Amino acid sequence: SNLAQVNLPITFQDTATVAYALVDFGGNASSIVQDPANPANLVGKAVKTAVAELWAGTTNGGSGLAQPVPFTATNTKMTVRVWSPDANTPIRLKVEDAANGAISVETEATTTMAGQWETLLFNFSNQAPGTAALNLANTYNKLSIFFNFGTTGAAAGEKTYYWDEVRFGLARVDLPITFQDTASVDYALVDFGGNASSIVQDPTNPSNLVGKAIKT
Repeated sequence: SNLAQVNLPITFQDTATVAYALVDFGGNASSIVQDPANPANLVGKAVKTAVAELWAGTTNGGSGLAQPVPFTATNTKMTVRVWSPDANTPIRLKVEDAANGAISVETEATTTMAGQWETLLFNFSNQAPGTAALNLANTYNKLSIFFNFGTTGAAAGEKTYYWDEVRFGLARVDLPITFQDTASVDYALVDFGGNASSIVQDPTNPSNLVGKAIKT
């Protein structure tokens, strides 16, 4: 095959040139499909079947990524856009050494919306209970995602999930720009011509974050 080995970010847009190589386990059934909310976008679709194990998931990139996830002491985060049929669904992300499955880190995020896309933040310095901590000396070049981790398909019934934009670091900003997600989105304000901008509390509503521009 002349297809390239998958690498971060995983966007599913380049099926003609990249071997996304989704590998299911534990009763997941995944494929690359049109985004249900945007037909111009391609996304991963995972059906957690009625016979799925509680640990059912999908490896992104088959035998591994072209480059290891570039964790540093100060950057241990990844983001994934997820569409779940239910809020409060635990999504687990696991990185491991493709050459040694005994070396891995797992961390979890929880959906807050039902039937809508949202960007979830996965911080690998905050590992899931009972799993190994991040060790910067290790190589983490294999990536798997688990939907509704901890619940079997028999208990939940068959459910369909979508995922996209698997990125290292904070997510790239997209419309609408609300400034509410500073923990997971890189708003990257760039001033020119003497403006001085920052993200601050809304002067009329302290629970809201807004952009502030001083035209000096």
